[in-house]
Amino acid sequence: MPQKSPVYAVTRIRVHEKDMVKPERMARMAEASPAEVMRALGDIGYGGISDPQLSDGDRMIAKELSDAYALINEVTFSPEQTDLFILKGDANNLKLLIKQRLTGTADSPALMKGVYPKDDIIRMVHNADYRELPEEFTKRLNALEQSFSGEIDPGRISTEIDRAYLEHCLNNAKGVSLEYFRSLADFTNILTLLRMRNMGAGADKLKASLMPEGYVSHRLLIQCFDGPEEGIARAAATGPARESILKGLEEYGRSGRLTELERQRDNYLISLFKGAKFAEGGIEPLIGYLLGREQEAKCLRLIITAKRNNLPDKVITERLGELYG
Repeated sequence: MPQKSPVYAVTRIRVHEKDMVKPERMARMAEASPAEVMRALGDIGYGGISDPQLSDGDRMIAKELSDAYALINEVTFSPEQTDLFILKGDANNLKLLIKQRLTGTADSPALMKGVYPKDDIIRMVHNADYRELPEEFTKRLNALEQSFSGEIDPGRISTEIDRAYLEHCLNNAKGVSLEYFRSLADFTNILTLLRMRNMGAGADKLKASLMPEGYVSHRLLIQCFDGPEEGIARAAATGPARESILKGLEEYGRSGRLTELERQRDNYLISLFKGAKFAEGGIEPLIGYLLGREQEAKCLRLIITAKRNNLPDKVITERLGELYG
């Protein structure tokens, strides 16, 4: 039987870290042909498919992520902390299933691994009964269900579920995990502000779309919404992620693209747990491994999609984030 102890858990995680795609291999794959990419993944046994083809990519990534979640669930000695990171799968599933129910779409959505069994989430959505979920979800989903009439706003469904997820995480996270979720809220809110400006939306629309506050206050973001971009930088210069945010904003000012800010977000958030990779105790190595696997999957998905669509290698290198390894 697995021992629910930090030493046992970290030892197991370190064994599995050796199977992760190394940064050097990922960089080579970014510039390789489609056949070479899949051969490289086959050589390390990624996804458990021998002689994989480009069409196998999504299935391979899904299997590796599912195995990573299963490992964390098996060895965690603090599920109340590790579940915060796995719960985003449930949030994604709730969005897909509620939209499917309201639109009457016949196709079954591809559901992610989460804390709750998929059949339970399907039942909750079918019955519009969310009492089994954390209270932040229950409250927001009940209000959302009561508001449905006439035309369905898919964006509002996603916003309310994302807000419930971040509220729950901010209310329950500890230590480095709390810094992670507060910084995630900041990146999300600043990206939302920039997208709203690009769409020509008003400050009221921004206010209705913001996630819970991290380190950067809503008041400052709303105040700078209609002003010059320098005001956004001043509002964002708060909290431990400020340098990464400012780098992303600087590139946005030059190119008008949000890609670099998104890349800075991914790199900063995973960097929070890199320092704990070799820690002897604490939950951070488990969370770092899980985030590393998710970042690995995101990078591989980017590479495979680009190769599948014959996109230039530059598209990959501009967006490729840092790995945990």
